[in-house]
Amino acid sequence: MSNETKAPASGRVLMITGASSGIGAATTRRAGAEGWRLVLAARSSDRLDALAKELGGGERALAVRCDVTEWEDQQRLCAAALEASAAWMRSSPMPGSAGRGASSTTLPSTGER
Repeated sequence: MSNETKAPASGRVLMITGASSGIGAATTRRAGAEGWRLVLAARSSDRLDALAKELGGGERALAVRCDVTEWEDQQRLCAAALEASAAWMRSSPMPGSAGRGASSTTLPSTGER
């Protein structure tokens, strides 16, 4: 690993799914330590809320209960992330998914995989 000092991510927003445990929680803590504002998603509301509070609460982290296999939850998560980004005065990329997503798509299915 490099010993370079990275520029702080202050003012940037990152959405992390699967944020309440494991790699998702570790990624969340690392991103928080680097100055990212965070939109955190997971099925476990209690752990997610505790993690958001640990990272600075509403000024630094937003917890959104989300099962990424449910289309409605995905829509609610994206709406909450966009609203938080606007409130935090920045728009940033929202990459990644720590887990399986919904089996439906926005495109018509041909039945082929």
